[in-house]
Amino acid sequence: MPARPLSKVCYVEDDEDIQRIVRLSLERVGKMTVEVVSDPMQAIDAIRAFGPDLVMLDWMMPGMDGPTLFRRMKETQDTSALPVVFITAKASQTELDELTKMGAAGTISKPFSPKDLPEQLRAIWAKLP
Repeated sequence: MPARPLSKVCYVEDDEDIQRIVRLSLERVGKMTVEVVSDPMQAIDAIRAFGPDLVMLDWMMPGMDGPTLFRRMKETQDTSALPVVFITAKASQTELDELTKMGAAGTISKPFSPKDLPEQLRAIWAKLP
């Protein structure tokens, strides 16, 4: 378990409605600071600038999907050690297993409960070394 509580989350998501739901859930219910990035092509720079405890990635986005962005994060010194949680409705179990092998911290399925999302993230956070 990390020594400090989860407080800063960066969420990479192209859908504005889901961005709003996640931001409200994590800020109001979870009392976290949230940075939302809508363009996956700019995500690594935004993540570096924000300095989150954890990154949440949507699976399907235009320009670059979540798994590709995750692989790029793993290849980038400043982001390689950040825990990453995928939010998805589309991934197969085989794909999820592959990402777990690569070091993904966890997954959350869509649809999710905005009321429960902060606790789901904290549960994943608590299992991290």
